[in-house]
Parts: sequence; C-alpha cells; structure tokens
Amino acid sequence: MLAKLFRKNESIALGLCLILVVVLTFASGVFWTQSNLNSLQASISPTAIMAFGMMILLICGYFDLSIGSIMLLVGILAGRLSQLGLNTPSIIVLVLLAGLAVGCLNGFLVAILKINALIATIGVQYIGYGLAMTMWDKEMQHRKFPANFIALGEDRFFGLYYMTWIMLALLLVFTFFLRYTAAGRRLYFVGGNREAARLIGFNDRRIVFLCYACTGLLAAVAGVLAVARIQSPTQYLGGGIHMTCMIACVIGGGSFAGGRGIALGAFLGVSFMSLLTNMFNLLEMNTQLQNVVVGVTLVAVIVIDGYVTLKKMRAMGKI
Repeated sequence: MLAKLFRKNESIALGLCLILVVVLTFASGVFWTQSNLNSLQASISPTAIMAFGMMILLICGYFDLSIGSIMLLVGILAGRLSQLGLNTPSIIVLVLLAGLAVGCLNGFLVAILKINALIATIGVQYIGYGLAMTMWDKEMQHRKFPANFIALGEDRFFGLYYMTWIMLALLLVFTFFLRYTAAGRRLYFVGGNREAARLIGFNDRRIVFLCYACTGLLAAVAGVLAVARIQSPTQYLGGGIHMTCMIACVIGGGSFAGGRGIALGAFLGVSFMSLLTNMFNLLEMNTQLQNVVVGVTLVAVIVIDGYVTLKKMRAMGKI
C-alpha cells in the first residue's frame, strides 16, 4: 500500500511540502505562530482555487494564461460596483458572472473556433487587463469594501479563514467530480486520447468549453476572496499568478500532455510554492534565489513528465 502511494506523482509534491515544513520548523521560530499561519492561509487559498481550474484544463490537454487578468478584472470591478453603492450580494453575483463570461470567451475561442490556447488566452489576458485598468482610478485604493464583504477575507471559523473553508469545500467537490463521476472521467479520456474520445462519442468541444468556463468562474471566486482579504482594490492583483498555478499543477502531478492530475495535486503544488515563498521571507534569503529553486524544480518535474509521456506513447505504438 505504501509503495503504491509513493508511485503517485502527487507524493512528490507532498514530500517537498513536508521537507519545507521540517526545515522551517527548525530554522525559524515564528513558522508556527498564528500570524504566519494566517499569512499562509491567505496565500494558499485563492491560488489553490484558481489551480483547481488550471488542473482540469491540463487534464484535458489545455491551459489558461488569462486567469490573472480575470482576477484583476474582478477585483477592480468589485471596487467600482462598491463605489456605485451596490450591496455585497449584488457585487459578488455580478463579478462572478463577469469571470464566467471571460471563461466562456476563452472556451469559445479555443474549443469552438479551434484557436491555439496560447494565442487565445494571451489575447484574452490583454483584453481583461485593459478592461480592468480602464475602470481603475487611484481613489479606489483608499476606499474599503463594506464590512460584510471584507468578512469573506478576514473572518474565521474554528481558526480557519472563510476563504480556507471555501477552498477545502472546492477541493472535496473537484476530488469527487474527477474520481467518482462519469463527467469527470471524460476529462481524462479527452486529454489522454482525443481521437479515441471522439470515436467513443464524447463531445470534446463541449467538455473543453465547460472547463474554460469553470476556470473563469474559479478565477473570479479567487479574485473576490483575495480582494476581500486586502480590503480594497489594487492594480497589482493577479500579477504572474497564471504561471504560479501552472507550475504548481505540474509539480502536483499534472501534465502538459494531458490525461493526468487530481485536485489534491493542485493543492499540494500550491502549498509547496507558498511554503517556498514563506521560507525565503522568514529566513530573509535572496528572493532571486527563489526563482532559481522554482525553475530547477519545474525543469526536473517536466523532464520526468516528458519521460513518462514518452514511455506511454511508445507503449501505445505512437512512436
């Protein structure tokens, strides 16, 4: 049983997380303090929510580079709607619909029009960023959201932020969906062998479209929680988070070749990235070295992923 567990790709991410926890426990006296654990929660939860969306796309053999701009757009749109005097439920519904709409746009471009995912999502990234900055003004950063909106990012239940409970609930939902539902298993068929999936009768266009729509919605949820945590809109929200999510998903067992990955792997990958950042901050290490460590880890994981994919293609007689 133990040997089977450690053959899983996700065990690599789990091992990396445990190593960092041990190092930080002995190297830093503040790692287990409440303030540091709160900081880790605030870092992991929104990013993990976005990574769940990225993981289901990777399972299908696709990715989304626009999620950071969706997060930014949602944060600034929430600020603008707050300025107009809308109540918190209305703000949340409208910004979630905005994220869903952008996700549907990505799905339409990639799944229906068959535009390359790299080109399509980069284009939507620029569109989202442009729309967000069109609505931005400097007065926003001095205006706080309503108290019940801020509660989403500040209030806690049994020691965990509401955003953490939301993330854990989504982790359970996506774990159940991918493992125990026919719809979830279809994602692996589409990502593993698209032609075979079509022959079986799966509508791969609809599946990919819905995955992009879901990813946009999850990015909006993460945007709401992140901006509630910082309590006011900022033009820096979501910067570079698409790369963080992609790296986390690959470290957590996902594959650019498709057909692999689970929600827990996305969570573990994000946890590793957040713990790594936390280590560099607590130990006051050169932050540029962090990029080197992440890069080396990513290259190593991709090399392993490429080797496994190559063996799989040889076994299937494709090469």
